[in-house]
Amino acid sequence: MPALTPAELAAPPRRRGLIVSLVVAFVALLCGVPAVVVLTSDEPAPSATAAAPATSATPASAAPTGPPPSPKPGDPESVRFSWALDQIRTSLATMTKGMRDGNLGAFVKPAADKKVRAELDRRFRSLRAMKVSGFDLSVNSGPFNEKKVRGFSEWSVRIGMAHCFAVATCAPSTVVFDTVWRDSAAGYRMTKISAMTADDNGPQPWEVSTLTAVVGSRAVVAAPKSYAAKARAYLPIAERAARTADKYVLGAKPDRYIVYLAGPAEWKKWFGGSEEWAVGFTTAATRTRSDIVLRLEDLTNSYAESVLKHEMGHVATLAGREYHADTDADWWLTEGIAEYIEWDKRGMANYDRKQSSRRLIRERKFKGNLEKLVPDDDAPDWQIDAAYGLGYYATSCIAAQFGQKKLMNLVDQLLREGRAVSVVSDQYLGVPWPTVSKRCFTYTKQKLGV
Repeated sequence: MPALTPAELAAPPRRRGLIVSLVVAFVALLCGVPAVVVLTSDEPAPSATAAAPATSATPASAAPTGPPPSPKPGDPESVRFSWALDQIRTSLATMTKGMRDGNLGAFVKPAADKKVRAELDRRFRSLRAMKVSGFDLSVNSGPFNEKKVRGFSEWSVRIGMAHCFAVATCAPSTVVFDTVWRDSAAGYRMTKISAMTADDNGPQPWEVSTLTAVVGSRAVVAAPKSYAAKARAYLPIAERAARTADKYVLGAKPDRYIVYLAGPAEWKKWFGGSEEWAVGFTTAATRTRSDIVLRLEDLTNSYAESVLKHEMGHVATLAGREYHADTDADWWLTEGIAEYIEWDKRGMANYDRKQSSRRLIRERKFKGNLEKLVPDDDAPDWQIDAAYGLGYYATSCIAAQFGQKKLMNLVDQLLREGRAVSVVSDQYLGVPWPTVSKRCFTYTKQKLGV
């Protein structure tokens, strides 16, 4: 799609879909089977058959009680497994300390060659720029799939990386990625490190790009080094947006809102990429955190604050919990509450999706069925814009008719707890849902003058 014009940028559609993937991920984790879309998590199922029972995630800094014996020719596989596990854990402890101390040499020490060293170097520099904290590398599962390479054992190992950003103390969340380690005369060395795949909601920006970052009291803004000036300029914008989003947080307040600024290449790559028509999206980065990506190519500084309020609204209302909308029935509220947070009681007279919303009712004969409001993937831009707008009007209606506290209860129960709207409406609004829906459609038409 061509770059959006300034007029179109006044009310761009946002990406939809990635947040919906959370439900698939958590069902997969509960059932113990792989899913089409998998949220990176604290304890994912191993992707290969283990040569020995998979280990639980043990902090690399916790030394085992006595090292196992080094294997000798003819020793059983269990001896080789124990030796490999101990050696890899020792290396991960060195890497963990290196990251915490800012010691690049220690962090890249296990690299077997220049390619792996470069991969580790990029992660080190990017994570340190983002003020990583609570950092710890551990063996999440494995070693498994032993091979013999030039007489030495080689193992696949899934690594867990616990981390937070920008706070001294935190409850770290964990992402996982795959590595390969080989024994050698110099000890175990990492011969391969893989970025998280799109199925794991990757790659994460710090895995595949060398980032610079600026850190504020409520936000971290990170970008490729070529956009360092943009990151500095966007931090005060992000800080203002965060103060708005903070007023609507459901659940734990985010330590920081993580915002990535993407150039054209990064937009296609980070977190699996996004649609050409979008200017920003929010996606689950860990089990407890959602991150934001903004597309710099089609976003002006003057409009960035509005987009950030919308995306931070998603973080404030959905981060760290399952999003149960495995159908599109609650799409209107997912985007409606983000629009409501973006607009933040500014009044509806100048709402920037008013014209498209009015047009959808008139031309498409929309009758107020919110559960069917989600636009088709190939819908024209104005219809996507209108769908966001009508979600906003319905959300605003509930706040106006029943109070903001009851609105937020509805968001919590529908989007975070996955309960049926028919039950939630009776319990939290005291009115059957068909009555609420009809009343809010009348409200919307009055506000639009149709």
